[in-house]
Amino acid sequence: MLFLDRPDGSWLTVRQPMHALVSGQMMQAWGAPGFAAPDPAEELATACAQHDVAWMGWEAAPTLDPRTGRPHNFRAVGARQHAPMWAEGVTQALASWGPLVALLISRHGSRIYAAYEDRHQDHPDDAPAARHYRATQGALQARLADGLGLGAAELERMSALVAVTDALSLAVCAGVQTAGGVGVAPLAAGGMVALGLTAAGPSLVLDPWPFAVPSLELSWQAQAFPAGTVWTEEAAMRADLLAAPFIAQRARLVPAAG
Repeated sequence: MLFLDRPDGSWLTVRQPMHALVSGQMMQAWGAPGFAAPDPAEELATACAQHDVAWMGWEAAPTLDPRTGRPHNFRAVGARQHAPMWAEGVTQALASWGPLVALLISRHGSRIYAAYEDRHQDHPDDAPAARHYRATQGALQARLADGLGLGAAELERMSALVAVTDALSLAVCAGVQTAGGVGVAPLAAGGMVALGLTAAGPSLVLDPWPFAVPSLELSWQAQAFPAGTVWTEEAAMRADLLAAPFIAQRARLVPAAG
């Protein structure tokens, strides 16, 4: 779950699978000259839009963070809890969308656990859970990649596209910065380029521009809560979250001038 605090003290929450839909919108528009192509387009867009499928059950019944009185931020949920969830999400993806989408979602989990292993140390079982995921999913990934006939370079290109749209979407939906700022994008000629995101009036300027469209309109749903909203009982929090109306959110991405 993501949070965006407003100047008046009220706050928005965006569910993990909701932010992933924005990643899918980005991949559907991806493909400026010089950037790695979104190929195969349908599977890549699906993997981006569903990369947080593992969080669906938790988001329907989130846990209460007693330190904040809100649901736990996604980064406050330890690997001992979400590594098994992610493995189950891969199983669901394989059954629902086939081997390539499942492979990309599985690799995205491995990338997260490799990049952020230091933040899975809040509980003694967090780091072992992250290592277990990487070991068991690594074997599955090798089998799926072999069955698909995918080489390492091609698979890394597709995985990097999932990762960069995840990072961009987190930044757009909730201002969440990840390792590498707002992401690094793979180039057609090889290598990576860092993307910068800045606000310019009602728009967000992305530089360099990776999309095959002149500008990109993004939309998602959030839930708003008044200033001072906190809970002390998990059941009450879950009920209020389920009952809270969704409100439309939008962002417009534009390239840098010139």
